[in-house]
Amino acid sequence: MTAATPADPRPGADRPGPADDGVGDGIRTASLRRRVLVPTLAVVAVVITVFAVVVTSLLGSQLRGDLQERLRDRAGYAAVLQERGVTGQDLADELSGGGVFVAFASDGTDYVGRGGPAGPADPPRPGSDGGPGGPPQLPQPAVEPSVTIAEGDGLMTATVTLPGGTATLTATEDSVDSTLASLRTIQIVVGLVALLLTALALRQVVSASLRPLERMTAVARRIQAGARNRRLRPTHPHTELGRTAAAFDDMLDELESAETAAQTAEAAMRRFLADASHDLRTPLAGVVAAADALLRADPTTMSRADQEARLVAIVRQGRQAARLVDDLLTMARLDAESGATSPVPDRTPGRSADVAVVARAMIDDIALRRPEVRWGATGPQTATVAVEPDELRRILGNLLENAAAVSPPSGVVQVSWSVRPDLLALRVVDDGPGVAPADRQRIFDRFLRLSAARSGPGSGLGLPIARGLARRAGGDLVCRGRDDDRPGACFELVLPLAGRYVAEATEVAGPRPQATAVLRSAPTIPTAGQLVGRPSDG
Repeated sequence: MTAATPADPRPGADRPGPADDGVGDGIRTASLRRRVLVPTLAVVAVVITVFAVVVTSLLGSQLRGDLQERLRDRAGYAAVLQERGVTGQDLADELSGGGVFVAFASDGTDYVGRGGPAGPADPPRPGSDGGPGGPPQLPQPAVEPSVTIAEGDGLMTATVTLPGGTATLTATEDSVDSTLASLRTIQIVVGLVALLLTALALRQVVSASLRPLERMTAVARRIQAGARNRRLRPTHPHTELGRTAAAFDDMLDELESAETAAQTAEAAMRRFLADASHDLRTPLAGVVAAADALLRADPTTMSRADQEARLVAIVRQGRQAARLVDDLLTMARLDAESGATSPVPDRTPGRSADVAVVARAMIDDIALRRPEVRWGATGPQTATVAVEPDELRRILGNLLENAAAVSPPSGVVQVSWSVRPDLLALRVVDDGPGVAPADRQRIFDRFLRLSAARSGPGSGLGLPIARGLARRAGGDLVCRGRDDDRPGACFELVLPLAGRYVAEATEVAGPRPQATAVLRSAPTIPTAGQLVGRPSDG
């Protein structure tokens, strides 16, 4: 049994993200000044400490080496004094002084020098001055005597064997220790002052370096206050701060675009709901009025014909409301599918329809209701497209109904189609007033009726639904002017083909006597590449 994972206590931790890659789990927001100052000062302190240790060690070694040289020098001078016949107490007294204690042992007698630490300085060597600031060098014998140096308990001892005895020279290391102690004090004081000055300088440098971030914060605050057009616009977008500023600007552009799109969608939704409510109100009001009249009427005085007329009105208005609801559901379904990539048209039998058969049936049906309109149809005998038959009937029904509604008495509605590789192009041309070039795109907006001639009893959703169904099938629907420059409109439908087709062009017309077929050549239909590649008018 798996143990339950404890919930994340952070605010918003349970909200799913688009991609949980760990980047959005939060960043540490400690002070950037502290992040820069503390490590930098720590590095400077370490460098100063290492430098002080190295300098102290080198200086201590140098001072002790100098002290050893002094003792060796005194030992050599002791040999010179022996060669000159100086021995015994005189030898010990001569060598003592300048911080060096001398004991001379000869023939079992120990002679201790009386110079002491405050004794006279080292006597000068004839012809030598020892260099500036230092004691002169003592005279040395031709052959250096053997000297043994030993250190311990703060003392340095040099032992030299002479012909007349053994001399022991002792010097204290207090002066070395005192010098090193003074040096350490100076180093500590100088190091602390250097750290303080470094901290002050770094504070100013970091403050100057953080000004772009402070500007970013100020811009963000202004944008939050309503200045949506503010941007950073970095002068060097390839630096660290430049990349951050550029990413900040890109994020703001995306947010502004998303906000604009959301506002546009919200406004469109409000208009859509208002128009839908208005169009639904009319048939529902008719249903309520007719039902109320039936309810309030006296059965003994209302004739059978009046009752049937009101019932027919209820049924007619109810069907109009049902058609509008069906159109709204279709538009909602098309809107939900519009965000996805259009699939490759399915050419299975269930997803195909014969344009010639559907067009003949649609013309035959509308001709019964529009006997004053003449109809013509030209195209291949068989042209199967990758669209469901119901969807094709709905597309053609909207185009043919609109064309019949705007055509004058004895006007002609010409339907023609042609096939090209993988595509079918179908045209519906009417003799109506036509559509202005500026309105040929707007005519596909929802609930839009441009003029009295095109403001019949429909809901204003027929053309948007027809275009949505065509685009979902991998095609398109556009509006353009007639090729012969006569009044009227031309709606061009492009759909992907499915299966084989017969290329012979035949003329098809409804068999009803009310529909007089106009047997004439079909207008020239552009190739599929021309039709798809040309942007829609308007």
